[in-house]
Amino acid sequence: MKKLTRWLLTFIWLLMCLNSPTFASVPVTGEFTATKNCQAYQSIHRKTNPGEIRLEHGKSYPIIELNKSPGTTWYRLRMEGASPAERWTYFECGQATLTSKGKSPSGKKGPGVVKECNTAGLGDSYVLAVSWQPAFCETHRDKPECTVTDPLSYQANNFSLHGLWPNKNSCGIKYEFCGDYKKGMRPFCNFAPVPMQPETLQELGVVMPSAAHGSCLQRHEWYKHGTCQTKWDADGYFHIAIRMLKEFNEEGMASFMSNNIGKEVTSNSFFEAVDEAFGEGAHKRLQISCNDGKLVDVFINLPFEQLQDISLEELIQQAEPKFKNKCGTNFEVDAIGWQ
Repeated sequence: MKKLTRWLLTFIWLLMCLNSPTFASVPVTGEFTATKNCQAYQSIHRKTNPGEIRLEHGKSYPIIELNKSPGTTWYRLRMEGASPAERWTYFECGQATLTSKGKSPSGKKGPGVVKECNTAGLGDSYVLAVSWQPAFCETHRDKPECTVTDPLSYQANNFSLHGLWPNKNSCGIKYEFCGDYKKGMRPFCNFAPVPMQPETLQELGVVMPSAAHGSCLQRHEWYKHGTCQTKWDADGYFHIAIRMLKEFNEEGMASFMSNNIGKEVTSNSFFEAVDEAFGEGAHKRLQISCNDGKLVDVFINLPFEQLQDISLEELIQQAEPKFKNKCGTNFEVDAIGWQ
């Protein structure tokens, strides 16, 4: 009987811990600016909301706690006038700016410690990653989007969107998977569909061939990178990326590439075109990468700004110079279709 009682008490204690909103929480300080009129919960798990309190769009609230369990990010806010005043809201309901992080109650590593490299809202810069699809397809012939051989198609004459990556300097290239998923999946279609409007997916399919042809790069990009920013929902995030990709193409970089298809060009001539399009020294904010002598990837460094309100030229000029040329002195501009 004593063993049974001990077992029941242990079981009840575990249930209480698992249902406690602070089970995987740490004290933090910062500010949360609402972008949606989401409910403000007293309890994450029970979704109780005394007084039916909601966030006010555009209003900022002090952050007092962060919760990373189970696999999602919640912020506990102080909302004056609510009873109780401490309320939980989901990270997609606004933009969080954290200024400091406390320790778990035990002071040790464990479920209460924030893992900064997969915690949303801690980024300090962005990278816009674009690809020259014909060269990419030379080594990815199994992908359905690489069966396109129309020389008049968008992907034959323009850079394609790879992604928009929030970065955190202290994490190197490993600031990623800040939402429900904590690691990558292959194939990309094993990720859940991205929560965005059909119109956004259709627009994305023009500039990201994988999204139109069913190999689901957009899912990988959202769950690996998009969930690490708190400024936009999926629609807003991809619209920003699409807009900047189009600016990069339309300001002269698509013309430079399409005018030189099948030719070998100097890397310096490419950098000169970048500077002409986006201002003196703009190329110093770029990193380029080649495969088999063909330009494949361009990574454009961007500052941590409200990207939707500023032109790509201004953003590039404000970015920290992180130049890298992995193509050498020359590269080939690949034509669509396998060579």
